[in-house]
Amino acid sequence: MRYLFGFIFILTALLALGATPKYKEAGMVVFENPSDVSNSLLYFGLIVAFTAFILLAVKYSVVLKAVIYFLTFLSIFYVLSPFVGGISLIFAAVVVALLAKKPHWLLINFSALMLAAGITAIFGISLEPLPVVILLVILAAYDFISVYRTKHMLSLAESVTSINAPMLFVIPKKDGNAYMGVGDVVMPNILVVSAQAFTNSPEVGFIKLTALFSLLGGFVGLMLLLYIVEKRGGAHPGLPFVNFGAIAGFALGLLLS
Repeated sequence: MRYLFGFIFILTALLALGATPKYKEAGMVVFENPSDVSNSLLYFGLIVAFTAFILLAVKYSVVLKAVIYFLTFLSIFYVLSPFVGGISLIFAAVVVALLAKKPHWLLINFSALMLAAGITAIFGISLEPLPVVILLVILAAYDFISVYRTKHMLSLAESVTSINAPMLFVIPKKDGNAYMGVGDVVMPNILVVSAQAFTNSPEVGFIKLTALFSLLGGFVGLMLLLYIVEKRGGAHPGLPFVNFGAIAGFALGLLLS
């Protein structure tokens, strides 16, 4: 389980880095000023608002499914359109129809991977490293509180699991499925893409040193998280591990540049 989730984590980063030039060319940026720190607060506010919506709509599963699948459709279309144009419309419709009819775990993971890579690339080219670091610190604290204190993140996970939404990566096990949130993959890897897009660090092959160390730091944080989960069981917040791992790696990359 640990290594499969690790593979997904690295694959998401590599796909996002590969998509970055195409997204830049298409002008797929979210914020006009990537250095504005207030963008981090806006992003955080949107996450909190979406979380609140899911928790409020959980009693109305039909409505929640409709909204989640519609957003999935839009996301897949938006993510793939720079590569395949209008075909992305058909592809997104087919994927969502299959998710609604027969949500196999491989299809859920495939959809989640596309969403994760696309969102990572789009926000990575929309925010410079400083706003990303601030966002990651805020989200790590929020994740800690929402899992250990308010516990509403556990309710959120149960809600999206019950409707087979591609917001979690799933690995079947004999004693039940293992899950990893898409956010645990997206957030630290936004810093990877941002470092690749905005720093003047030396390159190691196709990747800049700051981006490489951010990726390695996030990966180490994920491995530590999964080790704790395997040993202790239960639910634990992922972002404190992966976010601070990515930040530490980024800082090390800056020092070595």
